[in-house]
Amino acid sequence: MKKLRGSSFLRVDPLFLLLFFLQGIKLHLIQEIHTMPPLPDWVLKYKTKGIYTKKTKHGYALYRGHSERVPGKSYPVFRCDEYLGIVTEQEGLVPSRPPVKPAIRVLRYGFCQIVETSCRVLTRHPKRLGLDADVLFVKAALGMEGKENQIGYEGSWFSILFPGMDLGRVLTEAEGRYLPVMRRQVESKLRDRLGPDFAEMLALSSSLYAVHVNGGWHLSDISGRLKHLGTKHSIPFELGGSHHEV
Repeated sequence: MKKLRGSSFLRVDPLFLLLFFLQGIKLHLIQEIHTMPPLPDWVLKYKTKGIYTKKTKHGYALYRGHSERVPGKSYPVFRCDEYLGIVTEQEGLVPSRPPVKPAIRVLRYGFCQIVETSCRVLTRHPKRLGLDADVLFVKAALGMEGKENQIGYEGSWFSILFPGMDLGRVLTEAEGRYLPVMRRQVESKLRDRLGPDFAEMLALSSSLYAVHVNGGWHLSDISGRLKHLGTKHSIPFELGGSHHEV
């Protein structure tokens, strides 16, 4: 093969070509990262450690997740631990609504909480007399609702505070004599504590329920007026407390 005069062959190292190609890819990725639009402020306030976002048609989907190595892949793979909901500028975070599992339980709560908070002290004397003070107390309270029976008990928060009661059993002679006393004491105690708010507070509390759903207890909506009266008379309506567990 003849060598052409005035010309020469330029030999390029293949390794140099590969490095040049990879550098171009790197610069392209950096440019993409820097040109990605930043998250708006109304999304950033939810973007804490371990929280990831994904742009959607209506806003940003929020996930709690982590990255982990997967065999056969040279890069970490995102794993979603929990879908949190959608963030929109108008509504903020709209939480996801998990499917409701079976075994929902609804109990009358408001009136029970008022009586238990105000009148529990009334059980001390009959206990000293050797009587079943808890049964007498629950019977007297349920009587004010017109539900003094086993079904009324099982539909009330009293079944959580005083589990395993049999309200259908025949009272002893001493308990039968004491029950009217307990009825008068419960009503008198409530009237003394609530004063002119007695009737209104009892009426409002009748629509406050405890609902057991998806493995936990929750309260139905409490009216602003009932919340105000509860604060006024130092009667908390929150679930839980030192006197019982849920």
